[in-house]
Amino acid sequence: MTLLERVSYIRGLIEGLDIDDKDPMGKVVCEIVDVLDEMAATVEDMDEYMAELDEYIGEIDEDLEAVEDFLDEECDCAEEDDFYTVVCPNCGEEFCVDEQTAQKGELNCPNCGEDLEFDLSDCENCPHDCETDE
Repeated sequence: MTLLERVSYIRGLIEGLDIDDKDPMGKVVCEIVDVLDEMAATVEDMDEYMAELDEYIGEIDEDLEAVEDFLDEECDCAEEDDFYTVVCPNCGEEFCVDEQTAQKGELNCPNCGEDLEFDLSDCENCPHDCETDE
């Protein structure tokens, strides 16, 4: 039984008990049922909206997964001159960073959040002028 159905049931009980809304106590009871009715309608609307959002988020999640799969298949950073392949020592995730980010010498792993630090001056046969001005 939904909330709206339960409020309708209570409203029917009030009518069946012949509670008079002119009587102070009856007026309070009727007002409470009116508030319950509004609240039940609002909750029902929110449930419908949340179901729509859940469906939409599911679609976004599927689309994002397809993009991630595409990038995993297509990203070959080792062949790009402006990118470096980095392997996180904490989680083993392999990802690419551009030269500007690499020259900063630190970043967070996009998979586990681990703080990573590295020095490009140790990079053997580096095709870039990786010397920093520091």
